[in-house]
Amino acid sequence: MKVLITGGTGFIGEHYVRHLCQTHPDVKLCFTGRNLEKGNELARSTGVHYYRGDLQDEPFVKLICKDVDVVVHCAAKSGIWGGYVDYFQSNVVTTEHLLSAAQHTGVRRFVNLGSPSIYFDYNDHLNVTEDFLPPRFADNYARTKFQAETRVLRAGSEQMKTLSLRPRFVVGPGDQSIFPRLIRLHQQGALRQVGEGRNIVSMTSISNMMLGLDCAVFGGDDICGDVYNVADPQPVNLWDMVNQLMLLLELPAVTRKISYGSAFVTASAAEAWHRLLRRKTEPDLMRHKVAVMGNSFTLNIERAKRKLGYDPALCIDDTLEAFATWWRNQNH
Repeated sequence: MKVLITGGTGFIGEHYVRHLCQTHPDVKLCFTGRNLEKGNELARSTGVHYYRGDLQDEPFVKLICKDVDVVVHCAAKSGIWGGYVDYFQSNVVTTEHLLSAAQHTGVRRFVNLGSPSIYFDYNDHLNVTEDFLPPRFADNYARTKFQAETRVLRAGSEQMKTLSLRPRFVVGPGDQSIFPRLIRLHQQGALRQVGEGRNIVSMTSISNMMLGLDCAVFGGDDICGDVYNVADPQPVNLWDMVNQLMLLLELPAVTRKISYGSAFVTASAAEAWHRLLRRKTEPDLMRHKVAVMGNSFTLNIERAKRKLGYDPALCIDDTLEAFATWWRNQNH
């Protein structure tokens, strides 16, 4: 079997390259990624072939799909600030190119990394199933990830099976997004608990993310043609988890608070000001971030457990400790 991983220099993609090298040495691998330095380092340390190129370049995409059995599509433009066209080109057009090339070259399975951001509507949600959609998408990232996922599912056929995973808050050693942002805000004295601190959230430890991808890549054909929420088996209290991480890093607990309403109004004003000035960089405080830090949001993973064979471990404590160790090593 030959597997192509797009977005191999990102957090999830890099982990999956290394994971497959360690657990499935018989699988032939190749990967793409925008970060040239990280791509070269990953290729050197694993011996996996690194394709350097742009997924919006159709001839390049046809080249990298040649003789591939499975495509694991992790590449995407993330974030919550920016114009629709940029997100559409990065998330939808590249997926269309990959699907077309995969069909042309005889790829047998296409695994897409989707996002539960499509469910987000600034409100509390508990036990969200895969069938839920809000009245409107909250941002261009969510909108284009849903458009890309729809194209993936429509491309499924007898010749090429397709499916999509929707993990939430993937964390662990190597995370450059979720935990590092919280830590830096806290070190700058800018992190405040939003609301009463009782909100619970679904997280996905990186080890459970690897398990979900393995289920998608190596499972039978009966798992295809569907989408699956992927997360740890139990939600966590967000602010208890944040303070547990701070304790592991020998940082003080987060004690300062701000009401949800005050934070949301402040964020709305900051966004309006940035739009008025047509700034490309996102504001430090945004309504989306306030809602994420102040609301509960949990996923129902029963479909993945029942149909995909996904049996995640309860490992958030181990994940926090592993991240803390990695963080200390990176910053000393």
